[in-house]
Amino acid sequence: MKIRNILYTFLLGSTLLTMSGCDDFLNTSPTGSLSDSQIITSVAGLRSELLGTYRLMRDGAGYGPNVYSPEGIMALSTTTGIDIMINDEQVGDFWYFTTFSMQRYDATQPIPINMWNAMYKIISNANIVLANIDNVSGDLDAKDEIKGQALAIRSRCYFNLVRFYQHTYIIAKDKPGVPVYLEPTLTPKARATVAEVYKQIVDDLTEAETLLTKYTRPTKDYYNIDVVRFLLANVYLTMNDWANAEKYAHYITTSYSLMSMDEYKAGFSTVNKEWVVGYIQTSQDYWWYDSHACWYDFGQNNSPWQAELFIPVKHFVEGIMKDDPRNLTIVNPLYSDKYASTKFRELKDSGPYGDLFDMRAAEMYLVEAEAAARQNDTGTALQVLNKLQKERGAKVSTVTAKDALIDEILLERRKEMWGEGLDYFDVMRLQKSVTKTKEMGFYYDVSVPANSNKLIMMIPEKEVINNSDMVQNPNPTTDPVFTP
Repeated sequence: MKIRNILYTFLLGSTLLTMSGCDDFLNTSPTGSLSDSQIITSVAGLRSELLGTYRLMRDGAGYGPNVYSPEGIMALSTTTGIDIMINDEQVGDFWYFTTFSMQRYDATQPIPINMWNAMYKIISNANIVLANIDNVSGDLDAKDEIKGQALAIRSRCYFNLVRFYQHTYIIAKDKPGVPVYLEPTLTPKARATVAEVYKQIVDDLTEAETLLTKYTRPTKDYYNIDVVRFLLANVYLTMNDWANAEKYAHYITTSYSLMSMDEYKAGFSTVNKEWVVGYIQTSQDYWWYDSHACWYDFGQNNSPWQAELFIPVKHFVEGIMKDDPRNLTIVNPLYSDKYASTKFRELKDSGPYGDLFDMRAAEMYLVEAEAAARQNDTGTALQVLNKLQKERGAKVSTVTAKDALIDEILLERRKEMWGEGLDYFDVMRLQKSVTKTKEMGFYYDVSVPANSNKLIMMIPEKEVINNSDMVQNPNPTTDPVFTP
């Protein structure tokens, strides 16, 4: 399964999840139809709608090049950063993202249009569930489980939207965020402020945490209380609410142990104890056949076709990762002066190729350590950081000065989580510039200052035309840098 076939042919398939004790996902009613009384008047119908909403989340809601799923967003975020580059012979969404071409952000281009449409389509589906779940009769625990999961899905979509279409909370909380829809309505709305969007995200997740207290999920495909707390930790981290970020990350670090280095090196294709969310593939699911598998074409088992597209940059391999056990790279079989990743590997040469991870606990160890350090609790921060480093057989940090320790933690994020989609979100929340040069090993030179308006997407043109209350983001060609 070569990456060129997956990323650019985009064979269409559905993300079909199986759920113990529920109807076969293949047999669920079509989602998104308010006229279907079978869906909105029973617990079984709303569970069906929830499963359809999961499907939309998994397949990116079917918009354009299928990079709007969690795995696709990981790839887009990664290509923003300076550790992975895109082959200059491959022109597509990832190329536009890594080079900051206008297709990345312009209001008439597919990326900002399809990202917007995908997230709001999923939100609309979740809102159908939420608008009706309290009104149907049935077991209260079952209703709570459905409602809690729908709230978590909706909050995650809004978290994606507000970070892609506006600058980070700490400098832009009073600026226009995105419209907030809490009901399945088509009535256009103005953009809520960033602070208002974050308040809704926190409110949704806080309610979901309560509702999912007794929920035991059948597999790691589904959102439970741990997923909610994982999301809350990242939301609070982005808001610089260090106490709450540490609190919610600690829930995960005390519930999930770290994978071994043998598991780390095995290719991230088999669900293990560290995965908080992961999508288990079987021969009956068939969603391995669509573009989700592109993420795992970073490295195929015996034929690393990822060398065709995603390429670890020389400065990262030879500098940042030198002598680190997690430096899972090889000489590129297609370009002898480049590298190829073996961190993400398919298990087999035919489908289903392997499970897909989404969230894993190591990220929360790093969130907990950073949040503790920023509160001057360097002892706790160092303890948590060292636990991760020792498990990986990596160099153990010893610094105790606050600023130096924070730098060590952020460096460890790059080493532990490379290729896993933290790059864009860290550039935004830390207000970092992005510099890519040929001397670093890139094919191209890119220089984007901190808080550049090239970092955020413009609102899709049709949204602005059709909604008189919609305010457009600044055009980076005439207004290049955001001023708080």
